[in-house]
Amino acid sequence: MRENEGFVVVKFGGSNFKSPEGYEDVIAKINEILRSEKGKTLVVVVSAAYGITDKLIGAVNNFKSIDIHNFLREIYNLHASILESNDSTNLTELSELESKVFELEKVFDALKLLGKVPDFARDLIVSYGERLNAFVLHTLLRRRGLSFELRRPEEWIITDGKFGNASVLLESTKELFEKRPNEWKSNHSIIPGFYGASKERDITLLGRGGSDYTATVLAYALNAEYVVLFKDVNGFLSGDPKIVENPVLLEKLSYDEIEELSYFGAKIVHPNAVDPLKNRSIPLYVCSFSGNFSLENCTEISAEKHRTEKCVKSVSFTEDIAIVQFFGANLGRVPGVLGEIAKSIAQAGLNIKFVVTSQTAINLIVSKKDLPEVLRVSEMLRLKEIEDISYRTDKALVAVVGYGLLDTHGIAAKVFGALAKSEINVDMISAGASEVSMYFLVDSQNVKMAVKQVHKALFEEA
Repeated sequence: MRENEGFVVVKFGGSNFKSPEGYEDVIAKINEILRSEKGKTLVVVVSAAYGITDKLIGAVNNFKSIDIHNFLREIYNLHASILESNDSTNLTELSELESKVFELEKVFDALKLLGKVPDFARDLIVSYGERLNAFVLHTLLRRRGLSFELRRPEEWIITDGKFGNASVLLESTKELFEKRPNEWKSNHSIIPGFYGASKERDITLLGRGGSDYTATVLAYALNAEYVVLFKDVNGFLSGDPKIVENPVLLEKLSYDEIEELSYFGAKIVHPNAVDPLKNRSIPLYVCSFSGNFSLENCTEISAEKHRTEKCVKSVSFTEDIAIVQFFGANLGRVPGVLGEIAKSIAQAGLNIKFVVTSQTAINLIVSKKDLPEVLRVSEMLRLKEIEDISYRTDKALVAVVGYGLLDTHGIAAKVFGALAKSEINVDMISAGASEVSMYFLVDSQNVKMAVKQVHKALFEEA
């Protein structure tokens, strides 16, 4: 067994696997980390090759009309071309790859007999993007004389069984690792991201971008020293560079700040990825893939409540909101109405992002994808205080996040002054629910201008 001086978990995303040259760059980066972290055991989490997940989802959605054999041949050729473009072609490796790809043929045949796609089959098929890419990268590393063990998430990561967007059962998962501690210490590892398995052994996806979540779950289970997520950007920025001018690269964020930003629109880190790290105070680094590897060049996310001079760290937004409105003359006066509404929605397995109430109205902000089910549950409520129910989908949410913004004079004036100057109306405001954030709703058509002007007022103007 190799001497283990601690674990380091790194994750490479699909954009790192666009071409044969991309795989070479990933291998070079792994070599660089191994040299700089000599003695530590590396765990590499791999996303699907660029575009493969979308192809698999498309095949599932159109399974009745596509030629499955030709589709799987296309998937095989895309991955085989990487193996064939690097060093000498090995027929045994290609044969193994082909067997893995065409495992799916029987699954698609079963779908055609059923005439529909059960949730468990959808998750199983879509998970193959990560499985195949981990196999390809593992093969390339082996050719270079780098010893890594290829591991299977279904043997190690236990989920709550919710198809499409599962949560990991952290303690059950950690117990698995504690039963077989030497397996991970004995060698470096490669593991597909994006999925785990329920206690019933069904494959369950962790949601889009779920490889981030895989990396932090493994870090928790192994008590790793730190986690690195390699991204296309230099680190975490103060705003979306496609919208704001002169975004600022953030050196540090707290767990609370990144959770708020991820929950409300920032797509750099999966919304569930921070929770496993908080439990063991494991730092997370968001790093650019380009340039030499150095943690000093990355955004560090940790338990430290770092307060900057401006207080605000970042401005994000999401258009994935719907407002469900309950109206009634006494809604604000009668106790328990909101509790009954929230209880019914929770029992249906649905999430409420936040709530704004008044004497005559209760407004629930939910995800657009949950709107039909929330409305169905709402219509079944039999509360005499509710006189009418309606909904809106033409709003977007802007989040302003940073330690100290709620007790610093002038922040709110800058935010709402910038919006007023641009003649952008604000529909609802929520501040104080978290010590690091404030939210407000604007018309969807104005949201990008709102983000641009608020960022300008907070970061660019004296």
